[in-house]
Amino acid sequence: MILFPAIDLKDGQCVRLKLGEMSQATVYNADPADQALAFERQGFEWLHVVDLNGAFAGESVNSSAVEAILSATKNPVQLGGGIRTLAHIEKWLEKGLARVILGTIAVRDPDLVREACRKFPGKIAVGIDARGGKVAVEGWAETSDLSATELARRFEGAGVSAIIYTDIDRDGILTGINWESTIELADAVSIPVIASGGLASLDDIHRMTQPDAARLEGAISGRALYDGRIDPTEALAILKEAKG
Repeated sequence: MILFPAIDLKDGQCVRLKLGEMSQATVYNADPADQALAFERQGFEWLHVVDLNGAFAGESVNSSAVEAILSATKNPVQLGGGIRTLAHIEKWLEKGLARVILGTIAVRDPDLVREACRKFPGKIAVGIDARGGKVAVEGWAETSDLSATELARRFEGAGVSAIIYTDIDRDGILTGINWESTIELADAVSIPVIASGGLASLDDIHRMTQPDAARLEGAISGRALYDGRIDPTEALAILKEAKG
């Protein structure tokens, strides 16, 4: 069970949004590479990075910040936001990313996702962001008619390494992860699922260790870490103990 600290990039800075609204951004660190190194020193073993500007633009916007993060940390990094072509995927993997997260393109062009999985085995994750149970795309600006489960099932057997499932209605407001929907999704597919959106306290960390959450790969934490609501040492110790 992995706890992924999140670095969301807006205009080159490390921020957190509230409910996915770009106008509701709080800057936590003007130096994302410094933040990545801080997370590594705290004992985290992975890093979750999102290019927020890129998600809206449909192409990488915070490339220099991402490259600085990759240079600063030894930890594997997964990146989402604006990655829409095979060439773009290949470019980022060559720069040292451990995993590329495909979101909008998973709805728009699922065949590209399947091709990417064949070409880059173990390196492709799918980001499923849902509002009211329906998948949102284009930086959450548009909501599709697809349910999260319908989209996830499209990629069964394709070689997707993980699904990052975000409940937009909880993102950035510290109300706790939507465990019911997340575990329901994990039970519907064989692909490992990572919970995202709303992780608020050590209660969520303890919830990660319960038997019905065992199929999850982990969860992502943003604001709760930045605001000091979760002590990294304590959180990682809980997960380590549960792992045995």
